[in-house]
Amino acid sequence: MNKVRTIESMQLTPKLVWALAALFLLNAMNYIDRLLFGVTQELIKHELGLSDFQLGLLGGPAFALLYIIAAFPIARLAERGSRVTIIATAFAAWSAMSALCGMATSFVQMLAGRAGVSIGEAGCAPAAHSLISDYFPRGRRTTAMSVYGAAGPVGALLAAIGGGWLAQHYGWRSTFISCGLVGIIAAAVFRLTMREPLRSIDPLRPTFLATVRMLFAKRSFVMVAASGAIAGFASYSNNQYMVSFLMRAHGLSVSRAGFVLGLATGGVGIIIMLITGPLIDHGRSRFPRIRTWLPAVGLLWSGTIFAFAFMAPGTALAIALLFTASLGQHFYMPAMYTLAQDVAPPTMRATAAALMIGVISLVGYGIGPPAVGLLSDFLGRIAMVAHGTTVQACVAATSPVCAAASADGLRLSLSIGSCGFIVAGLLFALSGRTIERDVYE
Repeated sequence: MNKVRTIESMQLTPKLVWALAALFLLNAMNYIDRLLFGVTQELIKHELGLSDFQLGLLGGPAFALLYIIAAFPIARLAERGSRVTIIATAFAAWSAMSALCGMATSFVQMLAGRAGVSIGEAGCAPAAHSLISDYFPRGRRTTAMSVYGAAGPVGALLAAIGGGWLAQHYGWRSTFISCGLVGIIAAAVFRLTMREPLRSIDPLRPTFLATVRMLFAKRSFVMVAASGAIAGFASYSNNQYMVSFLMRAHGLSVSRAGFVLGLATGGVGIIIMLITGPLIDHGRSRFPRIRTWLPAVGLLWSGTIFAFAFMAPGTALAIALLFTASLGQHFYMPAMYTLAQDVAPPTMRATAAALMIGVISLVGYGIGPPAVGLLSDFLGRIAMVAHGTTVQACVAATSPVCAAASADGLRLSLSIGSCGFIVAGLLFALSGRTIERDVYE
């Protein structure tokens, strides 16, 4: 097998800096298009006449199912062909579909648009993770993955604050269309300026099934994938419904609710993501299992405090708890994605990333938002009876009583869903038992 140069034998050249910066910007746009629906969904709900369960389907399975189906063949293609071309094509495709979401006039049309966004985004993450792994060696890979991962909170911040402001002043349709057009332009710039790095060449490339068997034979990979999936259930549900929660339960406007979401998830997340990589890379010499117990503690912290935040009676207290809970939410992602790259040989890295992301998407996006939305509808109906009204009366005409019942249902469903972080933390801690063996096997 041919050896390739890594950043350990390179200086940090402008081209290398741009490579990581370009992937950072790409990932930020990925999260903007992905999270924009959750920011604007309360406006979409009223215009298209949708239930919370339908919102969950649009934010979850509509994105997850085709994402998972498309991710694996694209990942295998990325292990043979030009990853830069694959990423640029996918980037342009999902941006175009995001713009088309702004033209939807029914649930079915929005469902098709969201599915199209997912197919495009399936070409991004596995190939991007593979590129980063070829640029950076194992000892500095978590830091590089943290910088790349920090684009998620940046995208969340821009989607929540910028998207909320645009939706407030220009409507949700213009918001989707403008973001899609910006993405198409950015995709062209990415293709023209990004270069494909050297990588290992293995004439005995394993089959897809052999790759899957090898990865799932590693217990730490299985534990971390399960942890990420359950954490994704809680995280994606919270992100999708948090603006709706702040609008219903605390009377905030879409722009103010988006501002809170952006700072709580994006502003806090940027800081935590950027310190996680160096903290783990430099701490592993003294604390070999830091990349498992640090994320585990963070997840346990988040789950406990989020559960209280959604039930807090006062607006100021609820927002303070949301910020406090978010402090622990972002430690696990860089460690999780780096582990997937560390346990996989170079010719399997894109597939390893696709497997990790596929499991997370199936449970996180595919089950999380619709399950929380369905639970919200169910608990909301119970709350209507408790408030002295009926479902039929609330369907016929809105009232303060109906609004309060809807808010109560969403509060409790989000609080229950947030307990997934606690389960995820326990699973992440268990991965530490075999992680060193799995990396070097």
